[in-house]
Amino acid sequence: VVNPKKKGKKKKYLNSGTVTLLSFLVDIEVTFLDYIKGGTQINFTVAIDFTASNGNPAQPTSLHYMSPYQLNAYAMALKAVGEIIQDYDSDKMFPALGFGAKLPPDGRVSHEFALNGNPQNPYCAGIDGVMEAYYQSLKSVQLYGPTNFSPVINHVARYAASVG
Repeated sequence: VVNPKKKGKKKKYLNSGTVTLLSFLVDIEVTFLDYIKGGTQINFTVAIDFTASNGNPAQPTSLHYMSPYQLNAYAMALKAVGEIIQDYDSDKMFPALGFGAKLPPDGRVSHEFALNGNPQNPYCAGIDGVMEAYYQSLKSVQLYGPTNFSPVINHVARYAASVG
């Protein structure tokens, strides 16, 4: 450790002592881009809340309202996130799920259903495919409840565990 005041006044001054580090750690902040450059694969999954708490889709106050002039809240969120994230998903095939709705033809309540109507293959091609499946589902299901999205979280967790 060098004291600049002492060094300037005394010609024979070398230092005021030494510091010995017994250990140290260099902490590197890794960015999202570092993960992508390193080969991280992203698999994007969409889950949409079809519970009645979103409001009657026929009313402009509903988050699911289909205006002829603008996207509803769900469609805006899907486009905003999906158009960016799809560039980081190699196959651009996205499982799109819904929860909290009564499904045709029998009105059974489901907390995990494929928006495209195919439970064995819920994948949609790109965000445009997800949007189309969302619009079709909205026309055929009845918003219901309760809000229970643990089945879709478990669906994604099972998939993540199966791919590594």
